[in-house]
Amino acid sequence: MLSVYVIEGRRVTALAGFWQVVGEAVNGPGGYFGRNLDAFADCLSGGFGTPEDGDFVIEWRDHQLSRRSLGAAVFDELVEIMEERAPGALRLR
Repeated sequence: MLSVYVIEGRRVTALAGFWQVVGEAVNGPGGYFGRNLDAFADCLSGGFGTPEDGDFVIEWRDHQLSRRSLGAAVFDELVEIMEERAPGALRLR
């Protein structure tokens, strides 16, 4: 069954906020889904809440707001990790 995790881009005002927002999207309030790039990549590869069958998408709403807040380099690095570790799972809205 497809799981859809929504990142509300308007809530991502800094990298610390991204970790919180993505953690809550995947694992509910206070949820953990990595706090650095390596942990985030590992989580996308099948840990900390992602479905065992790998059937999930990440919908990043208002991603342009996040890109401005995080900076293009950081945003692009996060997107690259998502595309590498979960090919086809990212939907930028």
